[in-house]
Amino acid sequence: MHATARAVFRCWLLGLMLGFSTAAADAMQQTNPDPGVSQRLAQARAALVSSVAYELDFTLSSDGELVRGRCVLRFTLREAPPAEGLVIDFAGKQLHELRVNGSRIDEPRVVNDHVVVPSERLTRGENDVDVDFSSPVAATGTALTRYADRSSGRQYLYTLLVPADAHGLFPCFDQPDLKAIFTLRVNAPAQWLVVGNAPQTDRRPADGGRAAWEFAPTDRISTYLFAFAAGDFEVVESPFPFRAGRPADQPMRMYLRPEERARVDATALFGMHAKSVDWLAAHFTQPYPFAKLDFVLLPGFPYGGMEHAGAIFYRDSAVSFDHVPTRGELVNRSALVYHEVSHQWFGNLVSFVWFDDLWLKEGFATFIGYRLIEALEPEQKAWVHFHRRVKPRAYEVDVTSGTTPVYQSLGNLADAKSAYGAIVYNKAPAVLRELEARLGVDKFRAGVSMFLRDFAWRNATWKDLVTALERAADRPLAPWSDAWILRAGLPRVQADWSVSADGRVATFGLRQQGVAKAEQTWPMRVQVLVAAGQTRRRLTVTMHDGRADVPELAGSDPVDWVLLNAADEAYAQFLLDARSAQALIQALPNESDAMVRAVALSALRENVREGLLDPLALTDLALALLANEREPEAHAWLLDVISQCVMRYATADRARAARGRTEQMLLESLQSGNPSLALQSYRTLARLASGDDALRFLAEAVTKQVLPGKVTLGTQDVFSGYAALLAAGRSDGVRARLPKGDDATKWAYVVGAANPTPAEKARYFSTYLDAKEPPEQWVQHSLGFFHWHGQAEVTLPYLRRALEQVEWVKANRKIFFMPAWIDGFVNGHSSPAALQVVEAFLAERRDLPADVQQKIRQSVDELRRVVRIQDQWR
Repeated sequence: MHATARAVFRCWLLGLMLGFSTAAADAMQQTNPDPGVSQRLAQARAALVSSVAYELDFTLSSDGELVRGRCVLRFTLREAPPAEGLVIDFAGKQLHELRVNGSRIDEPRVVNDHVVVPSERLTRGENDVDVDFSSPVAATGTALTRYADRSSGRQYLYTLLVPADAHGLFPCFDQPDLKAIFTLRVNAPAQWLVVGNAPQTDRRPADGGRAAWEFAPTDRISTYLFAFAAGDFEVVESPFPFRAGRPADQPMRMYLRPEERARVDATALFGMHAKSVDWLAAHFTQPYPFAKLDFVLLPGFPYGGMEHAGAIFYRDSAVSFDHVPTRGELVNRSALVYHEVSHQWFGNLVSFVWFDDLWLKEGFATFIGYRLIEALEPEQKAWVHFHRRVKPRAYEVDVTSGTTPVYQSLGNLADAKSAYGAIVYNKAPAVLRELEARLGVDKFRAGVSMFLRDFAWRNATWKDLVTALERAADRPLAPWSDAWILRAGLPRVQADWSVSADGRVATFGLRQQGVAKAEQTWPMRVQVLVAAGQTRRRLTVTMHDGRADVPELAGSDPVDWVLLNAADEAYAQFLLDARSAQALIQALPNESDAMVRAVALSALRENVREGLLDPLALTDLALALLANEREPEAHAWLLDVISQCVMRYATADRARAARGRTEQMLLESLQSGNPSLALQSYRTLARLASGDDALRFLAEAVTKQVLPGKVTLGTQDVFSGYAALLAAGRSDGVRARLPKGDDATKWAYVVGAANPTPAEKARYFSTYLDAKEPPEQWVQHSLGFFHWHGQAEVTLPYLRRALEQVEWVKANRKIFFMPAWIDGFVNGHSSPAALQVVEAFLAERRDLPADVQQKIRQSVDELRRVVRIQDQWR
């Protein structure tokens, strides 16, 4: 054969093989599907299946490890069924009976938590699959969770199906773009209440002292949004009118444990939900989408909240307090509620096609949540809080080698848990804030409104959002979205200026470079604040590449300091030049602008993290600011800055004096009885305390459960003080005075991890690896106590063991647990020995899944910085 002919033949053969391989892979996914839900399987089903509906029946009991159920899955096939069959996802305990279009299948084919329905049992057009099944119920690690209140004996069951745990409860097409109508029926003990996504239509007695509940069909929602909760709830109706998006007489209801009723601020919670619904409907000209809006306060819930359509679930302790809450706790509650309500539009009404676009719901919900705080609670200074509590975690992750783009490619929903974290929850809302500032509030709102209107009850991608914003703003956004959505990392931006002999500014410009790859640049608009004596000047500088000159400042009067991103609208690592850093340390105690003070302090903190400033210099400044700070949120943030410097960045020897000064200042503040600052001062003291005076104060506070000024301690705070005494070996005198009850049982477990004895550390670590008990929320909260400051010698042997269990953790825990596990163990340490353990593990375990490696690299970056900073400033 001629060489040219051979080449042509090879190309033809290769194309044929590639086409065959793709077709064969699709067929293989239907015949022998991978574990989890692969994107290839999901895409094949989405092209074939439509008009999905589920009829679900569950029989619930107050005990037992299984729930019995029936699922009738109805759907339409657009074309003849594939020869290899149709895959339905199911990871429950057992299939008891399977009927397809009325015909029983005696030996169903089950592969990797999937049921393969034979093609000969299916038909083009309408089909139904009828399944009797059992699924597991446990305190943790299952799609249906059981919470047993140890003090009252009451029982609670609730679903949690995100990101793809629905098929752990019932057979389904467990992918977000096959939205479905759900009809729910529940048989439960007669004294229980049941709440679901849709309004209740009937409740009637059933055999054996039970009740049968029926609910109306839902609107079309993704499987992960289906939900119900059942148990010994009390129900409270809202005093506020609730305007659903359609004619309805459904009042807003709150379901909660009877024990919570006395301490929940029902008026505040109902008000936040009702007002935020009204604001969102008006702001985006899109009415509330669903037939009702209830919310459920759940004990042991592993997240702060979950946005199920029409039935939001909250961890009860996140929105209800057994003490007078701090200002920070109230702002966090507002941010949580507004986040979950925003999801009814962003995620529920318009859903992503696949979990690689997770940011489309989470980033928006966080950003819009702060817009709601700004609109409904202007006294809370929403964007200052956003700067302090949202953006720092994004920066900490985005500077690491383990960072990811906002859009995260995802091949299988078994790995979707790893997509959750600071990039979608913290970076995404930060870049949305930058985009809104770039386009203007009105054009941004118009684009988002268009997006919601065009994709209501459908699924969308990030490209659809960008297209809507381009239409509204009449400008291209491809360079912006390519840089901020598709590219990992962030720029480092600094002012570069020189001074002439007479002190005037000679040259001034901004330079940026990628933190990971220096040659990378991002499109940016940066506000520059220049201070010269009493004069302030603000300029906005647009950057398209690595440098932008600012000729307006050349020849200007002598400058004291320069602060970048003073309004905090841009997203980057902003560092201070040495001259500005020293000047701001002197100037900040007299700075009146809260945002300028916050941005400057953050920039100084970034200088510490980059080795440009001694952490004790930042500590001294924060202590000086703390002495006169009376605004509660700023006070709490300063305490966080001080704690990080003296417990992480400075060595124990160098930090001893500053730590003592901090303890003394906190004791003086607590003795003064200022109620607005008391709890956060007490909480920091409980983590720092090592001196006799501080420990004596804590022992008295724990015993009396009250602080000077008659500030009552809640259960958690009593136990946090007890943890300090336990860690110091001084707990015997107060143990008998600790609170009792179900919440106390939880916190006794959580803080007991601070016990410094090797035997107790071993016992706790063994409980961490129990898939059934205790609830994973307890375990997650205990990790910081397990790694109590000063106990590194006894906890270091568990670091390697914890890393070796990461894959088990990923498989058996919920979405936020794996990064918390890694970070808890890795950054529970500050020593070169710990860093060596992690580095060795990464070097030896190159076989780890890529997402697990990324999470470890994200965490170890901070440990690496701590070791470097401590070595640099000895």
